[in-house]
Amino acid sequence: MNLEIKGPFSYSGNKYRIFKKYFKDIFLEYSKIHEPFLGSGVCLYNSNSGGVGIDMDKNVIALHKSLSDDGLLDKVVTTYNKYFENGRDKESYLNLRSDFNKSWVITGTNSDNVHQLHLLVQLSFNSLIRFSRNGFNVPFGMKEVDFDRIKKHQSVIKDSDKEFKFINGSYEELDLSDIDKDNDLIYFDPPYIASKFQYGGWEKPDEIKLLSYLDYLNRNGYKFVLSNTFSHRNVVNQDLIDWSDGYNVKFIDMTYNSWSAMVKSVENVKNTTEVIITNFIF
Repeated sequence: MNLEIKGPFSYSGNKYRIFKKYFKDIFLEYSKIHEPFLGSGVCLYNSNSGGVGIDMDKNVIALHKSLSDDGLLDKVVTTYNKYFENGRDKESYLNLRSDFNKSWVITGTNSDNVHQLHLLVQLSFNSLIRFSRNGFNVPFGMKEVDFDRIKKHQSVIKDSDKEFKFINGSYEELDLSDIDKDNDLIYFDPPYIASKFQYGGWEKPDEIKLLSYLDYLNRNGYKFVLSNTFSHRNVVNQDLIDWSDGYNVKFIDMTYNSWSAMVKSVENVKNTTEVIITNFIF
């Protein structure tokens, strides 16, 4: 298992550090790791044998699927040289973003423009992936482009024995009949109700429904790991706390400085109770 694999693109809430500190020994014991809230897919890519990744964001799934394209890296490099021949600057970034959005509003992210999105994400402010009805809208971030990051993950997709499947949809679309109850693990990292970051479309009813789904998995013999927060800045997820009484809880001791260092309006707050919850002892 290559612990240098951090996901093919940066993503808010990336779990690489938590993976190294808390998940490594657990996940080594399983064959496939399935991620129904995929994001950058850190745990999926670091699994022994691959797995299924699901995300509601079509653009995120397109980024992952594009790694199977043998010509992806050449397209990314060629595009970078075209737009940034005089170096990385805001104007060139905005030109690239504008050209990507012209096609995106017509076709969405697809095989013809996904290489542009790879570049935009790497160069965007804090590597955010954010869209409005007019397309990708993250400002310039003045970052280096890591071509090797794409190359490394392509090798995992194409040159290893790992099997990957990417689905645009809800966690409920995970086909449980394809999951080996003895050898596979399902990792859930949903939006956090108790968080300084607000996620559109994820409210308390969604949280309750997910917890019920996890109970269903437990009753039917599937093993799961859930990342979440009990509280943050006096916002308490009491439903999660009550539900967790029936499972195993480990408290996470982590600090996240990169985001707060970049965004002045966000403090590096330490009064967060972040947890890992499982239906098995670890």
